[in-house]
Amino acid sequence: MERPTPWQHDIVGYLGRIDGVVLQPVRAELERLAGAGGRQSSYARLALELIDRGALRFEASGRGRADDELVSQALRDGAAVATIDGNLIRQLRASHVEVVSLRSGRVALV
Repeated sequence: MERPTPWQHDIVGYLGRIDGVVLQPVRAELERLAGAGGRQSSYARLALELIDRGALRFEASGRGRADDELVSQALRDGAAVATIDGNLIRQLRASHVEVVSLRSGRVALV
């Protein structure tokens, strides 16, 4: 939002295909952040809008902590995870999960 990026084109260039999925615990966290105010609130509202428009598929599975569910699902499906959360990035990398994030306003594999 602050620095627009051709994120979809960049991700397809890195991974070849996008099937964006948002897990239940992640949506719950986004809803909490959306009501909190500040910059993270804007990002969370944007993500929720993308889910509601069908740009990202919502999956009602998983009831654990969002980070744990993301790692588990990525390992099970052989999927990459897109995040800007530094702690989650470290956890994903330690689990050998491919991570898509932003660097200098552009999408990058980290």
